[in-house]
Amino acid sequence: MQRGSGSGRGGGMGKGGGRQHLGPAQSCRCPNCGYTQPHQPGVPCVNQACPKCGATMVGA
Repeated sequence: MQRGSGSGRGGGMGKGGGRQHLGPAQSCRCPNCGYTQPHQPGVPCVNQACPKCGATMVGA
């Protein structure tokens, strides 16, 4: 059995599509208490502490 040189199967994006996140986070969220605040440009969420409980914020 010979293998052809056609495009065949594979090479696609696969399950789940392509890029999930487009650009930086729009808000920062506390994983501990759920508090959210708008993301400040130039300041990563992980460099901010939650004003309610003091935990490190994450991008949401």
